[in-house]
Amino acid sequence: MSEESSVTDVLGKVTSGQADAGLVYASDAAGAEDAVEVIAVPGVDRVINRYPVAVLESSRQPGLAKLWVDTLTGDEGRGLLADAGFRLP
Repeated sequence: MSEESSVTDVLGKVTSGQADAGLVYASDAAGAEDAVEVIAVPGVDRVINRYPVAVLESSRQPGLAKLWVDTLTGDEGRGLLADAGFRLP
């Protein structure tokens, strides 16, 4: 048993054989393709992670930051997030 500092570290332990199992996001597991077996966890749909996005007042490139936020929250970004397994607000 170990506690890793990131989801990618957990996935790396599992795909390298250093761990028998790990808890990662479905989108990360999908990226590992056939290297892992995904097992559904009952009730996982009730767990909500929030990922806020905003342009900081102290941004050195506020125009570029706003473009990123607009892209992420626009139709294309929302479509890409949904395709990656993220639920939308």
